[in-house]
Amino acid sequence: MTISEKRLINALDCEDEALIIEGFMERYDVSHDEAVDLFNETKKWLWLASKAEELENPLFIDRPLIIIDEMWHTFILHTRQYYKFCSDHFKRLIHHQPTAPKVKKSQHQRMLTEPVKVMKEHEAKLKSQYSAIYDHLGAETLVKWYDTFASKYNPDYINSIKKY
Repeated sequence: MTISEKRLINALDCEDEALIIEGFMERYDVSHDEAVDLFNETKKWLWLASKAEELENPLFIDRPLIIIDEMWHTFILHTRQYYKFCSDHFKRLIHHQPTAPKVKKSQHQRMLTEPVKVMKEHEAKLKSQYSAIYDHLGAETLVKWYDTFASKYNPDYINSIKKY
């Protein structure tokens, strides 16, 4: 079942969101409209992340979603707004948990020793994530995040628009 339009609009409501938008624009060379769009997509990601306990597998930020992660970092830096947003909409804080270096190293080692098994596991995680996005936010969001964002916001492009 997808989230209703009214509930989505409510989930995206954020007090003082101009501060977060401006903060992102200070760090990245993007238009105001682009920053607003990225912030709205980040809030949708946070809404979905708040449902993580209901999902089969935990959500994760992969390469196509790096720009959402960058906006999330900006949001977190505005601690009062981030805390209020999470408290108001989710009744708890949505923690940002980057993959630890030790885990990355272990994943890399497994990829070298068991590439087929690791790829199958990754495919299953991706399928689960795609399903969660599709089921809760719809096909348009899935395509936007994994096609449009994947094409536009690749690591090279993100580095090219970084101001500092």
